[in-house]
Amino acid sequence: MYRVVFAYTAMCLIWGTTWLGIKIGLHTLSPIPGVGLRFVIAGLFLYAVAAWRRELRPLREYPWRVIAVLATLLFGVNYVLTYTAETHLDSGLVSVLFGTLPFYTFAFGALMIGERSGPRAWIGAVLAFAGVAVISLTSEVRASIPFALCSLLAAAVAAFSNVYAKKHSHHAPLLTLPPAMLLSGIAVSLIGFAVAPTNWGAVFTPVSLGALLYLAILGSGIAFFLMMWLLQRIPAYAIGLASLIFPVIALTVGALFGGEHFGTRELLGSALVIVGLGFALTRPV
Repeated sequence: MYRVVFAYTAMCLIWGTTWLGIKIGLHTLSPIPGVGLRFVIAGLFLYAVAAWRRELRPLREYPWRVIAVLATLLFGVNYVLTYTAETHLDSGLVSVLFGTLPFYTFAFGALMIGERSGPRAWIGAVLAFAGVAVISLTSEVRASIPFALCSLLAAAVAAFSNVYAKKHSHHAPLLTLPPAMLLSGIAVSLIGFAVAPTNWGAVFTPVSLGALLYLAILGSGIAFFLMMWLLQRIPAYAIGLASLIFPVIALTVGALFGGEHFGTRELLGSALVIVGLGFALTRPV
């Protein structure tokens, strides 16, 4: 059990810091090339891990249908929509809109794999979602309907993909993730470089390159490996609920290292998120 708690915590901590990395990366890379490069690097990294662990397999042994779905939806459509939304929406609003992911997961889990989340999960998710709204929605939040829809659709696509991955979680993570990430990364990169100009001099600055490598290796390779490992052991809705803690982690990191303000509203919102997730993820005594 302690390994599950450790992996879940690590996954949340990593993904809670990736929103900042995306924002930094968008200063030098357009959304589509940024997604593509991120997953090319992540796929190569996981292939290296698989080779080191001697888990490489002949091509005929790979579950190509599962790989195709993950490449297209989880690592392609989902991230292109998220990056695109971040170019025109305040990060706080993106956090709230993407916080709808658990509710999509509840629905897809019931429809696709018969997973029942129960009233505790719903009540806890509502409380935590309210906390995210308290933290993120201020009078300065600006919205654009098409880009807000991008963020909502990204949450739905991610939820579907997570439940689909749960349905096929009998496959080893290092059998599905490396080819799915690499194929998606190559395809998205080719499209991105064809439609968006890239200033390579700016991309290879220390800050931009550091953000890209962080997003690729930790935010993609390691975090998704942890997610797939967890899906073999816990319900899909528990993975979906993790998205609600990301704004709290991002806010805490910003306050500790970025000089950002952490006031009464942020404390109240964070408390609601923590109480809600605690209620949703624990069983009654």
